[in-house]
Amino acid sequence: MTLAQIVKLVLMLSVILTVLALALRARRHDYLYLFHDEWRLGLRALIAMFVLVPAAAILVIGLFDLKPPVEIALVALAFSPVPPLLPKKQVKAGGDGAYITGLLVGAALASLIVAPLGLALAGTVFGVATHVSLAGMAMTLGITIALPLALGLVGQRILGARVEAVSEPLSKIAMLLFAASVLALLFAMAPAIGELLGGGTIVVLAAMSLVGLAAGWRLAGGDPGNWAVLSLASAARHPGIAIGIATASFPDAKLAPAAIVLAAVVNAVIAIPYLRWLNAKG
Repeated sequence: MTLAQIVKLVLMLSVILTVLALALRARRHDYLYLFHDEWRLGLRALIAMFVLVPAAAILVIGLFDLKPPVEIALVALAFSPVPPLLPKKQVKAGGDGAYITGLLVGAALASLIVAPLGLALAGTVFGVATHVSLAGMAMTLGITIALPLALGLVGQRILGARVEAVSEPLSKIAMLLFAASVLALLFAMAPAIGELLGGGTIVVLAAMSLVGLAAGWRLAGGDPGNWAVLSLASAARHPGIAIGIATASFPDAKLAPAAIVLAAVVNAVIAIPYLRWLNAKG
């Protein structure tokens, strides 16, 4: 087994544990919160994530002479669902649990429709034939989101009052695994990431992060706790699925995965002062 395969498994395990920890604390009706209880908020969230951010990505690609792997990374990230590791961060940022769980479910379902349509549009922009495996994406989302969400409901019945005592350690273990996998990925892709620097790459990636944060902040509604939730969800996407989309749709772009990892790092750096600003504003 190669280092890349090991890192992929560790990353997937960290995602599963994080979503499971969230599901252990969630209520059953939270899953459809943005489809039923607050469908208007759900619609606004999907517009922020899957309309405004992709439109900005395509506009940036058309206006600036970027390196091809960076262009592909922007497109792949724009049409990927919210990363399952965000809920932990969003809870700390003051987001409501029902909104977080509903957004996680809604974005995963929407991506199954949006990704193929978005990639077709991107293919027209790039002038190449694109393809995204719905079966592969559905399997990834099923393993990393649907399965742990279902196990969380079962776990609530079994654990009862001990849920919190179990969910908190799971969250900590998941974060440790995630940090280890990201560091390993950065180490393995360091030479490729170095090739992408220059030509305005960092500036464009930072600008896209700011666009996502701003779109989420404006469309999250009047609850300050949800500002951080949708902002982070709009700015950051599932890097694993984004890499899968990029490699499947643009197989000749060998540096695209490195560009996606770099984008994730840039977004994390920008999100820190943004969350501090939100906390000060609240």
